Amino acid sequence: MRKIGFYLWIILATVGCSRYPAEVEKVLKLAGENRSELERVLEHYKHHPEDSLKLKSAYFLIANMPYHYAIHDAYLESFKSYLHDSVTYCSWIYYKDSHKQVHQKVEIKHDLHHMTAEFLIHNIDFSFQVWQETPWGKYISFDDFCADILPYRISHEPLEYWKEEYYAKFRPVIDSIEHGNRPEEICTRLLKYINEEKWIWGVDFNANGFGASILLYSRFGTCKEQAEFIAYILRALGIPSGIDITIHQPDNINPSHFWNYTRNNEGIHLGFDFTDELNLEGSMKLRKYGKIYRQCFALQKESLPVKFRGNYIPPGKLRDVLLRDVTYHYFPDSHISVQLESARLLDKKGLAFLCVFNNKEWVPVAGCKPKNGIAEFKNVEPKLLYQINWIDEMRNVALTKPFIFYSNDNLHFFDADTNLLQAMTLFRKYKFPLEWPFWVTQVVGGKFQGANRPDFSDSVTLHMIQKNADLSYVDVTPDLKGKFKYVRYLSAKGGFNCMAEAQFYSEGKRLKGEVIGTEGTSDGIQINNTKYAVFDNDPLSFYAAIESDSAWAGLAFDKSYQIDAIRYIFRNDDNNIRVGDTYELFYHRNRQWVSAGKQTADTTLLHYENVPSNTLYWLRNHTRGREERPFIYVEGKQIFY
Repeated sequence: MRKIGFYLWIILATVGCSRYPAEVEKVLKLAGENRSELERVLEHYKHHPEDSLKLKSAYFLIANMPYHYAIHDAYLESFKSYLHDSVTYCSWIYYKDSHKQVHQKVEIKHDLHHMTAEFLIHNIDFSFQVWQETPWGKYISFDDFCADILPYRISHEPLEYWKEEYYAKFRPVIDSIEHGNRPEEICTRLLKYINEEKWIWGVDFNANGFGASILLYSRFGTCKEQAEFIAYILRALGIPSGIDITIHQPDNINPSHFWNYTRNNEGIHLGFDFTDELNLEGSMKLRKYGKIYRQCFALQKESLPVKFRGNYIPPGKLRDVLLRDVTYHYFPDSHISVQLESARLLDKKGLAFLCVFNNKEWVPVAGCKPKNGIAEFKNVEPKLLYQINWIDEMRNVALTKPFIFYSNDNLHFFDADTNLLQAMTLFRKYKFPLEWPFWVTQVVGGKFQGANRPDFSDSVTLHMIQKNADLSYVDVTPDLKGKFKYVRYLSAKGGFNCMAEAQFYSEGKRLKGEVIGTEGTSDGIQINNTKYAVFDNDPLSFYAAIESDSAWAGLAFDKSYQIDAIRYIFRNDDNNIRVGDTYELFYHRNRQWVSAGKQTADTTLLHYENVPSNTLYWLRNHTRGREERPFIYVEGKQIFY
């Protein structure tokens, strides 16, 4: 009987218990032929009590592995070796142009089917090493370690042994810090060191297929690649870090923005941009965010697709099950609670979406399930423009009027007052750029010069700019008379040239000639921002020179001409009213945009009469451009949101 009881206990134990946690067992079944590789990792740690945390780490990584993959581009892979040795924006342009000529073969490689035991064990062991060797490691909980140090990838890059390579590169940098035992001290030193090397900015760049090793040596891309680069560095050094994003920036045309975060030894969250210091300094203070999400390695049970399974979620980031709302780190205790005007739409299966305006329509940045016709959104950035909509596959319907959220109990809704009409004078269609206060001063001291020698050794100044730019074309009459074969714009001190368009006239005729001037363009600017940009008839392109003081761009004529007039526009955003363009003004009434009429501009100002007051306005340019923002009109001034 004792033997029967013993064997019965063995059978029950075998049937009732699995070798691994249930969520891990499910993933192992999905791994198919690659199951043996993942089990090798688990068996590697399972039989040694001292490795119990490493085993839990393996459980964490494997359980979340189905949500991760690499984007493999065969042509891009062949281009990597060139990029590794030659860091130029021209090389990226060459890749882009060449890539258009060939079949773009992109392959998705799921981690679950391509992960090796060797790779995963190495990542776990190395991550534990850096966690345990740092003086701040004792302040990092195991959960925070798993979230912000342990993951072997940041995005959809190839699987690489990147942590050791980054450690070797940047560990000597932080070793030079005397008594450095706080993450924020280390981050500050690293940011200073990193920004000593130039970053080549490219808005069309997509580094999904490049990965950590390329970014280590070829530093170019957008804020996305910058944030990934910083995350690679910090995680390789055992500093908890990752990437926070906006789904859509609430006050301009740009969609997502990416930046980094870390925590100090007291657990306080610190967010920072690539070129900034910690604690929301620099450009982070100038940006608007609305709602903020964290890119996580683990499945987020509070993400909209998981929390509201079966409800329609619009395409885009809100469908990402790895995003976690972390707005509370940035804007705590600021909540929106709104009675919906068309709650009947939600009798159907659906959510209410908090939306921001993206120049064309209202786009969702958060969702909730209303209760008793009331929509509540926690932790929302105040002093911004929002609207709450119902969205399905075919429709995007307003559930409220647009409103400014000032505080929990202070929301200002917009609806046109058709009984109080007003005249309006408009000069722009978009808010001023963040950099505008700096741009406009760069032109002061710049000179337009004429000469008859190609080296300008006999140059005379036709006009020196003595006031700030205003982002519009400026017409000037030369201060000196004379005939010249060569003309130029010579940069003001510290101006990096930055002239967008320079036009020289003789007897009412615009002169043409061979473009001459200093060579090169700033590494951090688009490739087309050379001396040729000053004469390309495009006011948006400008000469971003390498030299800060002496850069110039000019024309060589076939003979000498009398210069009667000069017309120029400095670096600008081309959002002032342009003569000849057709515009249409809209105002908001009854949860809709209503046209106040079209005009073709004959001056740099648009005048409208009898427009309903106290509402939200939107000026559209039907001729050109894409940047447009809603605004209010107060005491004759446009205030953009």
